[in-house]
Amino acid sequence: MTTTTDPSYVDPALINPRTLRLVEAFKDALARLRDEEGLTFDDLNAVTDLFQQLQTATGAPLALVAMPLYGELFQGGRDGYTPSEDVKSPTVIPGSPRIDNPGTLPMRPDEPGIPLIVSGRVLDGHGQPLAGAKLEIYHAANNGNYSGLYDDGVPKYNLRGHLFTDADGRYTFTTVTPVAYADEYAMAIDSVVEAAAALGRSLYRPAHIHYEVHHPELITPWFGEIYFKGDPVIPVDFVGSKLAHPALQADTTLHENPEDIAAHGFQGPYRTMEFDFVLKTRTSPDTLTPKGEKA
Repeated sequence: MTTTTDPSYVDPALINPRTLRLVEAFKDALARLRDEEGLTFDDLNAVTDLFQQLQTATGAPLALVAMPLYGELFQGGRDGYTPSEDVKSPTVIPGSPRIDNPGTLPMRPDEPGIPLIVSGRVLDGHGQPLAGAKLEIYHAANNGNYSGLYDDGVPKYNLRGHLFTDADGRYTFTTVTPVAYADEYAMAIDSVVEAAAALGRSLYRPAHIHYEVHHPELITPWFGEIYFKGDPVIPVDFVGSKLAHPALQADTTLHENPEDIAAHGFQGPYRTMEFDFVLKTRTSPDTLTPKGEKA
């Protein structure tokens, strides 16, 4: 790196044209909000202060705190393919244990929740199975906490694991049914509660399961969350109602027949959920036809 005692010197080799364009575009967008919507400097300070309060109270990284502002903007993979957030969740922890397929996510012996059997396939744009796809799977416990993020005595990889699809691209695993949750620290901040109310949103997140899907033939790995169809929290999701795209909402069925319950080794009613991922590979068409339907 070039050094100089001249305080006005800027090394031309370090200037990034794309960075310059993005900064100017961002300032132009703020100027339009100022002129068209009455955005003030106090408004920007209020948002910054809100983020700081959330970060201090929750200990969460700013990337997670700011997610409600941008999470919906970076959801790609439409055109008939399963939408992806295109970003890694801040709640992911690398190194989860491998489970069988079919298998069971690691959980405590007394893990609270209704048992849930999840199954489905990973397909390419031609409807062909992707055998050997790696699925990273995890979700929050019934108290809303993700394992490994807090010093709460919960095993690091509780409700976290990965598996590989079989020759038919199928995966099956057993876990407990996730529930809607809210961060207790965020809920204790009055300004956060007021901001959510002003936006017409709940402080809760709808129930969901996190996935990452990796395979050598995929254009990009798939990152995102699968939700439960009919969840009343989806329209008022704190992170954004559009994040739970209809193509990311799965049907679930409640099973209460005593014979079915006994056959699966459960002590009470359980649920099943089926979801197919349709992902773009190097040989997949750009757009599926008809648009939005699975191949």
